[in-house]
Amino acid sequence: MGFALTMRMILVVEDDKNTSLAICARLRASGYDVVTAFDAASGVETARLLSPALILLDISVPGGSGFSVAESLRAFPETRSTPFIFLTASKLPQIRERALQAGAAGFIEKPYDAKDLLEAVRGALEPASL
Repeated sequence: MGFALTMRMILVVEDDKNTSLAICARLRASGYDVVTAFDAASGVETARLLSPALILLDISVPGGSGFSVAESLRAFPETRSTPFIFLTASKLPQIRERALQAGAAGFIEKPYDAKDLLEAVRGALEPASL
């Protein structure tokens, strides 16, 4: 069993430090515990070690894509059911479609609206069985 903070812990996998800082500040201000990773490998490792409640995952990260990270996370029992929200600066419609096909709980285009980000996070963390 993970530690008590896990219920509110969000992992942000984002290679742009300024974007990561902004997202983390918004999430912390809303009462979430936040950890960060800046590339694909550390994102997978951090997720496996900490079992966050949610992962915000940039589609373009060093060492792989957000899609490859999501695929890797689905292969491990400890992260198989962890919801994730993709982040991207891409405006290509096929990227959104691919993200949803990959099982994303949400999709946020950068630059993002803080209210939309927080709504997506809350929506992904709500128990589906209620």
